[in-house]
Amino acid sequence: MSASPLLLGPDASLTCEAVDRAARRPAPKGSLTTAADEALPRSRDALADVHERGDEIYGLTTGFGPLLDHSAAEDASAQSDQLLAHLSTGSGEWAAPDIVRAMVLSRLQSLAQGHSGIRPSTVRSLLRLLNAAPPPAVPEIGSLGASGDLTPLAHAARAYTGQGHMLAENGTLVDAATALQDADLTPVSLDARDALAFVNGTAFMTGTAALALARGRRLLERAEALTGWAYRLLGCSLEALAPRLHAARGHDGQQASAAAIRAEATRHGAAEQDDRPLQEVYSLRCAPQVLGAARDQFRYARNQVETELNGVTDNPVIDPEGPAALHGGNFQGQQIAFAADALNEALTQIGVLAERQLDVLLSPDQNGGAPPLLAWTPGPTSGLAGAQLTATALVAELRQNAQMAATSSIPTNNDNQDVVSMGALAARTAHEQTERLAPILAVLGLSLAQLTHLRAANRADGPAPPPPDWMPSVEPIVEDRPLRAEINALAQEWRLPAPS
Repeated sequence: MSASPLLLGPDASLTCEAVDRAARRPAPKGSLTTAADEALPRSRDALADVHERGDEIYGLTTGFGPLLDHSAAEDASAQSDQLLAHLSTGSGEWAAPDIVRAMVLSRLQSLAQGHSGIRPSTVRSLLRLLNAAPPPAVPEIGSLGASGDLTPLAHAARAYTGQGHMLAENGTLVDAATALQDADLTPVSLDARDALAFVNGTAFMTGTAALALARGRRLLERAEALTGWAYRLLGCSLEALAPRLHAARGHDGQQASAAAIRAEATRHGAAEQDDRPLQEVYSLRCAPQVLGAARDQFRYARNQVETELNGVTDNPVIDPEGPAALHGGNFQGQQIAFAADALNEALTQIGVLAERQLDVLLSPDQNGGAPPLLAWTPGPTSGLAGAQLTATALVAELRQNAQMAATSSIPTNNDNQDVVSMGALAARTAHEQTERLAPILAVLGLSLAQLTHLRAANRADGPAPPPPDWMPSVEPIVEDRPLRAEINALAQEWRLPAPS
């Protein structure tokens, strides 16, 4: 089944999941709504009215940033070229194609609201290039999240004009003009307002945060399901999951997590065993409280990111009703920076919880007497010992990278940007945290499967109910084998959405 178009416009509302699905496709299939087709020319006409009235318009009649008091170049094309050229710096690796596509989708949705003064033909050309051209080469580092994501968006803009670079399917750097010619595509032409409208927004941080949220939600749900599987396999008391217990506290996220864990724990009916302790260790007993708090954190972050996805983050903002050019700071990314830090915090604690649950499974005094490290033949074989080391190392990575970015402002730009959000750094870090969390959950899943195999082979006491249908088939670890590829495959499957 072919993917349906991703609609962009003031009457469309993008979600993190919709951006995630589209960004993973080489052709995202973005399409403007009728409302966008009507709003874009109104905005451009309003900009022309303000200009003809003689009002000063930032970036159109003036220089940029602290050069505001100087006049703009007389040639609008030269003004555009100079803007994109001086911003095309940056450092680090090239951003992944899905992050670049998410960035461009986010920016086009903002432009499609009809408050940017960009030419309608430019938006359509950019959308055509997003849908059909290779992704622009965009460095990961360079945005402070102050005047939007200037550097990454400038690299994308130059690529679409045929002046920068793009990434071939194999990841190699190619000249943008050549790549567009090979794809039989015409580069876009940008005037001064077009160029500033494209780069002066929070699209890199917002698109990246949207991917992190969509992927983080899947991992949170997988952590709940793995916890439920552990409850069922270990025979834990279901009292800690009782609906009345969680309703008494009142937190929505906690109640939802408890219900999700309970659904998996009772997949084949109640499996409580009398020899389990009255109260399990916190990593099991308090899992609804921990994962529920993460759910609440995700809900806050999602509200911020999806509001930004569908909002206007330009400067100036063009008001067609005025008409007026409203100069302000909608491109300052503090909301996304706070949201990404909150997401990072939740992802880290999910990893901490999962690693502690893994330790329960590998310890004979807590796993119902199964062999230590779930080794098939303890001594000659070591079971999940090496995999646990990886999980522990990943938790250390999560913690090390759980620092707040949103309060790390460093003044720059001749002190014009004297308070910056560091939203791009926050969003990038949160996205990277999903890559660290996923393999921890994968190791936990492999351990639950191994305990099931040990019981089925009468090498551990207790029932061996079949693994849940969402868990791929895993061969028992009879003889020690390298698990890196299996961990990575499982992590990838659980972190990313199914192909659309």
